[in-house]
Amino acid sequence: MGAWPDLTEYHEVVQHPPRAFADPGLKAVSLELDRFGMPKPATGGNAVVYKGKEPGGFFSFKKTWAIRCFLRPISDHAERYEAISKHLRKVRLPYDVNFQFLKQGVQIRSHWFPIVKMQWADGDLLHSHIEKHLRDPASLAALRTKWVTLVSDLEAARVAHGDLQHGNILVRGGSIQLVDYDGMWVPALKGRHATETGHRAYQHPERSGKDYGQEIDRFSVLLIYLSLAALERDVTLWERFHTGDNLIFVREDFHQLGRSAIWQQLRRIGSGQIDQLAAALATMVQQHPMKVSSLDSVLKNLAYFKFPASIPASTPAKRVAPTTSAVPTPPPSVPTPPAPKPVAVQGARAAGAMPTWMKKSDYRDRSDD
Repeated sequence: MGAWPDLTEYHEVVQHPPRAFADPGLKAVSLELDRFGMPKPATGGNAVVYKGKEPGGFFSFKKTWAIRCFLRPISDHAERYEAISKHLRKVRLPYDVNFQFLKQGVQIRSHWFPIVKMQWADGDLLHSHIEKHLRDPASLAALRTKWVTLVSDLEAARVAHGDLQHGNILVRGGSIQLVDYDGMWVPALKGRHATETGHRAYQHPERSGKDYGQEIDRFSVLLIYLSLAALERDVTLWERFHTGDNLIFVREDFHQLGRSAIWQQLRRIGSGQIDQLAAALATMVQQHPMKVSSLDSVLKNLAYFKFPASIPASTPAKRVAPTTSAVPTPPPSVPTPPAPKPVAVQGARAAGAMPTWMKKSDYRDRSDD
């Protein structure tokens, strides 16, 4: 195999599908063209995607494919996609789309490079759907409910997407589909490192390639849930904080807990639920990326999160190995609850590293109560 292709080389060869692709179906596709009559690419950090329509025959329907061409090598991508495909077939979730990893995918400079042939999923990207329904809080609330169900189903199926963000979440007719499985985790991949760390406006600021397991979605899951809940109550958040490449948070907000404009505006909504969700997200920023609590756990414990009056100006706490700590002792002003069964605080750092304001909130994980 020669040097890895760049965007220009992909763009040149896909203009001639019969010569470019090995797959019989892709040889016959007609690519979507831009206004200049050239193949229309959608470029991300790891791949360029082309939309191709396969003509239908007398006994077959027309099919539309997303053709993902990798912009950088991933040494074990064939093994990863095989593991992902096998697991998704086993758990049969309604949120994924049909895909095939083709090791001999596209030919460039007489060498074959891998591609992913994925069923084209129609629908609005998450941020486009939200924008269309900003004045309809009931629709946003319904989407938030569906989000909880999707997240619960992924957790139960032991699947983590790895890059939950607006560009990988499609909404159509009230249903949600997930696309782009390059960074997905399934149990067969346990022990490996991640191939990517996700969109910076949605990921824990301390996440690295070493953080790869079922927990990797939990931060972005909570962030999306909070964003939807806040927009139901204050549509002006969209006008002020949506950039076109986020929802309402950006990476810098995670380094300015309680101090940047979005945190202040969330407080002004005057909603106890939003305050608690914001406090929960701020808490999770200060946890190890792999110790962030599940959405189900956060929602069950929501009353125990108290938004701090102030948070010291600092970057996220120094990364330490994930550990658990004892349940914090309530201050004298808070009645001591009945003795619970022994439960460790989910998502806590090493003793002494838990934020003071979190201790005062009497938070503990009651998901198993």
